[in-house]
Amino acid sequence: MPLHGTIDVVHFIPGRVRLRAAGLKGRPQLAQQLQAAFAAVPGVKSIEVNTLTGSVLITYDPRRILAEDGGERLRSVLREELPDLDAEQILRWLGGPLSSF
Repeated sequence: MPLHGTIDVVHFIPGRVRLRAAGLKGRPQLAQQLQAAFAAVPGVKSIEVNTLTGSVLITYDPRRILAEDGGERLRSVLREELPDLDAEQILRWLGGPLSSF
């Protein structure tokens, strides 16, 4: 089941992004689903989901996440798991050329 509703990018620096989603509060099964989905993306080092605050912290290797395999998988996970978040905007922030995906 995907996470719907407002999802905000709270903080972003290369290698680390924090999201806030009220829809995660009190939903540990959804948190586990997100963790598993993002963990499968090449270049993702860790993902921490806090169901009390609705916070998601993702750390990643910027070079690997922007490689073709990482970019394609990240795009797919964003669209499947966080459909209300603009996947293309997130990929632009990461600095990857969209045309190569």
